[in-house]
Amino acid sequence: MYQICVWIHILMAITWVGGLIYTAAVVVPLAVRREPVERQRMLRMFGRRFRWIGWGAVAIAIVTGLGNLTLRYSPIKIGQLFNGEAFQVGKVDEFTAIWLPWKLFLVALMILLMAFHDITSMRAARKYQGDPEAAPGNRAGSAAAALATLVALAVIYVSVRLVRG
Repeated sequence: MYQICVWIHILMAITWVGGLIYTAAVVVPLAVRREPVERQRMLRMFGRRFRWIGWGAVAIAIVTGLGNLTLRYSPIKIGQLFNGEAFQVGKVDEFTAIWLPWKLFLVALMILLMAFHDITSMRAARKYQGDPEAAPGNRAGSAAAALATLVALAVIYVSVRLVRG
């Protein structure tokens, strides 16, 4: 059961981070070459399509992440996350005590940045008087998404350190 949970967790991370990287490396550079109205239409269409996939992957990754902690070879009880024992050497193995807080912090930061991006982008589209698909871009949201992509790469690094030392 543990290996299946880890596999699903990694699959969801691939889906989320891969989508962020694909957007930054392929979709945005392609869209930037278009006229502003067409660019925004393209970015919003892609964003709307990926939003459910991405957020679904995040939700499943959170559930499987908790499962990974409780099913692993040196299991952690969910209560240890809340009482702080999961972050104390001696209560859990050293790598967990060191790297788990970093992973949880970075995941929370990544989620907040992407939520900010989605919320501000949807607000900008709703406020626009014309076709919401052609609404002007959202610089703060775009910056948050770019930063979230870098944070996602840091999450992957910290995840490897957590399980491999």
